[in-house]
Amino acid sequence: MEHVLQTVDEEQYLVRNPKEVMQILNDLAKQKASVKVLFNHGVDVYLTTVIAVDVKNQVVHLDIGRDEEFNRRLFASHHVSFFKEDGVKIKWTSPHVSEVSLKDGKAIQIALPKDMVRLQRREFYRFATPIANPVLCRIPLPDESDPEGDREVELTLLDVSLGGVAAIVADPLDPAFVIGADLDHCKIGFPDVGVTSLTLRVRNITSIQTKDGVTKQRIGFQFIEPSRGNEGLIHRYVYILERQAIALAHGKG
Repeated sequence: MEHVLQTVDEEQYLVRNPKEVMQILNDLAKQKASVKVLFNHGVDVYLTTVIAVDVKNQVVHLDIGRDEEFNRRLFASHHVSFFKEDGVKIKWTSPHVSEVSLKDGKAIQIALPKDMVRLQRREFYRFATPIANPVLCRIPLPDESDPEGDREVELTLLDVSLGGVAAIVADPLDPAFVIGADLDHCKIGFPDVGVTSLTLRVRNITSIQTKDGVTKQRIGFQFIEPSRGNEGLIHRYVYILERQAIALAHGKG
């Protein structure tokens, strides 16, 4: 099996966990999401959908086209790329595509991908953290009264994205929070996922007035060069929040 080809910018969004890969594919099947198939050096393009994931045989089944000549070229290809381009972008590659007969007719069959890119544009997709299960961020700051010591500020996060987090804090703002400041060794505990240790950069600060007239500050933080392990934890938690949001939206519908 081939690994998905990705750019440097997309590498941080690479999903390697087999359970996550299967979950993404199962979600595509449930949503009947359109998947673009590219092969023959991009000359041939085909739209399909994921039918099902066969966990036992480690294969994926997709809808097949009606053009026999087109299918012949597809099955003769040794590098086929799959893209979901609307909303959250997903892509993977396969070195071999074959035809299989299922109980409902013929289908495309590929091996279960070893990895795939799941790209979410950070500036557009932020997910609110649950009130019942808050996400806490502990930030060590210099202690002005003890030059050799640290103090710790605990924030409850408001939302999370793949690129950063935001929090609402009381006014007046701690003097350590200034735009452009890099805060090292910040520990964020993502429920049911794990604890990350990250460098957070203060990107923006906005004054907010609550309904009862109290002024608070919203701070937006950017993740700065998180390790691959921390990226995986962030990715996993954002994925959990996204699935919960989709489930809630469908429930209301």
